[in-house]
Amino acid sequence: MELATYSLEEVLAMGFEARCIGPDGARYLWCQGSGLRVDSRTQATILVTDPSALPDGPWTATRYGLQQLAEAEREEAAAHP
Repeated sequence: MELATYSLEEVLAMGFEARCIGPDGARYLWCQGSGLRVDSRTQATILVTDPSALPDGPWTATRYGLQQLAEAEREEAAAHP
């Protein structure tokens, strides 16, 4: 099963937890206004609060992010039957 991918813009707009591997190999995790960047060489982890410091993608939803997306879809369906 292939995972859906998202742009950074989609992740920020929809507000779900997602992860990405940047062009330099750093791993990113972002959720609702803050995230983490893990350097691939040193394993140093830094807090990221400015989304302009994040790569565009591709981003994939984490397990929690998939739950958030499913919940948002249920709420949308209930609001517009």
